[in-house]
Amino acid sequence: MVVQIIGRKEVETNPNRVYVEKPDGIYSFPKHIDHFQTKAKIKPENYALVQEGDQEDYAISMMWGFNSFQFIPTNVKVLQSGLFVPTPSIFMPHYKNVNDTLQGKSVLYDAAGNLIEGKRLNDYANVINHNCWVVLNARFPKGKGFLGLDLVTITGLDKKGRPILKREHLEDCLEEDCFAELESTNSQGFLTKKAKVQEYEPGKTVYFVYPRLDSVARFVADSDRASLSYSWDPRDSYAGLGVFPCAVGA
Repeated sequence: MVVQIIGRKEVETNPNRVYVEKPDGIYSFPKHIDHFQTKAKIKPENYALVQEGDQEDYAISMMWGFNSFQFIPTNVKVLQSGLFVPTPSIFMPHYKNVNDTLQGKSVLYDAAGNLIEGKRLNDYANVINHNCWVVLNARFPKGKGFLGLDLVTITGLDKKGRPILKREHLEDCLEEDCFAELESTNSQGFLTKKAKVQEYEPGKTVYFVYPRLDSVARFVADSDRASLSYSWDPRDSYAGLGVFPCAVGA
């Protein structure tokens, strides 16, 4: 999908492609790509591709819903709909890509294969930076990973409708509550580097609340800041608390 052009010489532009300059060269992207294939029932124009390198394995809703449920019931209801609650490792790279695109450093497609740009990009970025309060798929029981914790995610439902759990050791991350560099995300979606300037910069920093025993993850963004918090009680539920549901590629 991506063609890299090395060097800084002027590039002959193609009206069917867009060009993004990055530190290691100029990248060329098609304006349209293949339709996202999924078994989930979604409106593709309302879902953005989660882009990790050249892979588009997931699509995430640009509107949040499934409000007012506790952590486990939220995951169950989303799975019953044919979708799933994103993990930090899915959501955080997507959050960064949205902001990189807003700054002209990347591109973002919807599940129909069209570029998300102009007013549609600005509206989505405004939601994800300033107006969301969502659950992420992560819980932290006692274990053998960092801080003596493991990471548990819900990957599906068994034949009786009970959650299927995936458990792994928690990787190293920051061990204090502070503004953290968004580019320092580890493979599990946790931030590892404290920001030099302790203030909110959309697309560059978020307020990181490190994992606590038996807590769950949430991403909250309002007019003042965005925060990635791993200290919430899984029994909590609020009318304003929802999910950006995801679809998996077929």
